[in-house]
Amino acid sequence: MNGWKTRTSFLAGLNVYSSTDLLNWKNEGRALSPIPGTDIGPEKVVERPKAIFNEPTQTWVLWFHADNSTYGELRQGVATSPNITGPYTFKETFRPLGNPSQDLGLFQDVDGAAYALYSNGDADSDHDNLVTRLNSNFTNVEEVIYTFHNFDLEAPNILYTGKRYYILMSHKTGYRPNNVVVFSAEKLSGPWSVQSYIATLGTRTWNSQSTFTLTAGEGHEKTHIYCGDQWATASTLYDSRYVWLPAEIDDRTGSFRIKWHDLYSIDVKTGRITIPKGLDYEAEQGVLTSPAYVTLCPTCSGSKVVTGIEGNSTVAIKDIIGTGKPQWVSVYYHNPDGLCTRVFFDRTISLSDLA
Repeated sequence: MNGWKTRTSFLAGLNVYSSTDLLNWKNEGRALSPIPGTDIGPEKVVERPKAIFNEPTQTWVLWFHADNSTYGELRQGVATSPNITGPYTFKETFRPLGNPSQDLGLFQDVDGAAYALYSNGDADSDHDNLVTRLNSNFTNVEEVIYTFHNFDLEAPNILYTGKRYYILMSHKTGYRPNNVVVFSAEKLSGPWSVQSYIATLGTRTWNSQSTFTLTAGEGHEKTHIYCGDQWATASTLYDSRYVWLPAEIDDRTGSFRIKWHDLYSIDVKTGRITIPKGLDYEAEQGVLTSPAYVTLCPTCSGSKVVTGIEGNSTVAIKDIIGTGKPQWVSVYYHNPDGLCTRVFFDRTISLSDLA
């Protein structure tokens, strides 16, 4: 389960959705509701929920970042349920090992042990990122396994391929995306590699922030999917979306990379990814009306871009051949404002839309 990261109050609660194909989702109802007068009251902040199963107690344990509207409490919260869909019974919030906790990640290893991942705050004495082991019933933090000293990162999540562990973390730039980094190790206790980037520089991780990694399929064709939050503005967080992209992992070098795909399908049983092929049309080859014009852009496809599209100016791309049935069209545009260097707009259109 992954929740919205929001500075708004905890009015709506946490909901659960399930899927058998990662495409169609069913609303399973409310997992955790606000409780007035507690640390999860309607005026509080509850975000980044993750749930794991504790085999000895036969209990689902829900963890989340718990805070107030000014982000001054910096706590972790725990709730439990016999069912993955809930409802969950709120237990408590706390500062792990007595220290502050920001964005929360959760990881369960193949041996059943579970770990909380978080940064310990923005104070001058903090700026660390921690991997901590949970106690036997998964309701509290027991021990620090590894500390990434002075990295000051957030939004952590861990993936294990069977050979190496990979931890993804994001820089702290508010709701503006940045270049997500990855470290790898053969053991959770380290040593961990130096950091590297998971996506092409300049894309700001395809305008997303790391939140989770899904695994689909079994055997050699198992596929790992990077799940990133694509935040809207701070005032419209309710309209935020997700970016899900298949990861290309090389355990020999510790490389974890994602490439942009407008459209792909995945067989959840085999993990096999299918990427359809399409035709590319360059805007600079279209018919322009002033003040739109073509100029150089080294990072754009074809090394050119059409700019000055304002007022009554237009860009018309002709001779597009359709099938007469609904088709997927992706429009790429470049935004060189320093905050977001590339944005994608995708939608399905019919041949009549192209007329």
